[in-house]
Amino acid sequence: MPVSDRERELIERLDAVGRSGFAYACQKLRNREDALDAVQAALTSVWRTRQRLDPQRDLRGWFFRILRNRCIDVVRDRARGAHQTLGSDPVTLDDPADGLARDESRDQLRAALATLTEEQREIVLLRDYHGLSYAEIGRALNIPPGTVMSRLSRARSALRERFLAQEGAS
Repeated sequence: MPVSDRERELIERLDAVGRSGFAYACQKLRNREDALDAVQAALTSVWRTRQRLDPQRDLRGWFFRILRNRCIDVVRDRARGAHQTLGSDPVTLDDPADGLARDESRDQLRAALATLTEEQREIVLLRDYHGLSYAEIGRALNIPPGTVMSRLSRARSALRERFLAQEGAS
């Protein structure tokens, strides 16, 4: 069956959001195989509903909302013991070639991020690590853009306080 120009364009757009989504899923799930499965499930879901997709619609925000829900499903499955990850190593996003000082800063930032609530951590990751706009984050989290801005501001303030507290304790 030939692929239409519209479908070809959608495939290209999905490829781009899928790559960004994989990094997000790795951060959420901390397991490469689970992240791949979640991204694949989200991409499949978008592809199956492509006939209803409005070309003007915010594809990235919509995709991240679907992906976020798939990640939540994986976490729930893990909690129920239904999801086995035998033989899978946790994902590490560190580059071994980085210098020691950079690694220490990255570790401090990760530690500070880990102290945030899940809601705060997620909104910081979507904006600052994955570059989603306020509207895209709003669509992904099903909240208004104004709420995104205020929650992000509070999350960044909390992160800054925790990061500076870690710096002072060193």
